[in-house]
Amino acid sequence: MKKNFGSFYYCANFFDRIVSKSACSPSDAITAFHIASLLLKKFDALQEKNPLVTLSFATDSLRVYYRGQLQFHIQPRKYRTIIWIPGGYSRNLSQEIQKHPHLFPVEGEHISWVLNEEGVDWLMKYLRSNWQPSTVESKESIAHSRHIPGEVRQAILTEFLTSGRWCSGVAGITKRHKVSETMRIEFDHILPHSVGGSNGYWNIQILCSDCNQVKRATAT
Repeated sequence: MKKNFGSFYYCANFFDRIVSKSACSPSDAITAFHIASLLLKKFDALQEKNPLVTLSFATDSLRVYYRGQLQFHIQPRKYRTIIWIPGGYSRNLSQEIQKHPHLFPVEGEHISWVLNEEGVDWLMKYLRSNWQPSTVESKESIAHSRHIPGEVRQAILTEFLTSGRWCSGVAGITKRHKVSETMRIEFDHILPHSVGGSNGYWNIQILCSDCNQVKRATAT
């Protein structure tokens, strides 16, 4: 996870929810902590290696985005970590998980499951195999995201979500507007990377996919 105060706070809160002060054996607490640590470490590595994957901490979950759209939540609970897939999201993943009840004990029927170590390994293998650029994916968009470090994408996405999901629009063409959960978002260099714009936090913003396409089409 990105090494700044905000991420440290959310990580601490994540683990605090798992290692509850309620009565439980030390071995259960250690196992729960180990699984959560393993999961966050693997997601961090996935974000760094795959420019289409971005993470964002909320107060009650880790939100996992792929190709600019929310896919599922990882939620901390007492002595367990669950994967929560809201209705309508990641249907294929949800269906595959339900085929492996020995790896994913049910937490909430059809929408959430408890993660054990074997389940974490299966999940990451599935994501590495299936979360790849499609044949119709914009090569320019993929290359654009690849320039931006995972920790910068994570920080920008978190700020975008907590500030109300606003797209700034394209000056003189589109206006500032709210972005719904179902709209795809993209990372954009304010000063284009092709003319020397940096990959740093202050030169990256999030635009809705439509506005980013307009910006690319009208670039001189």
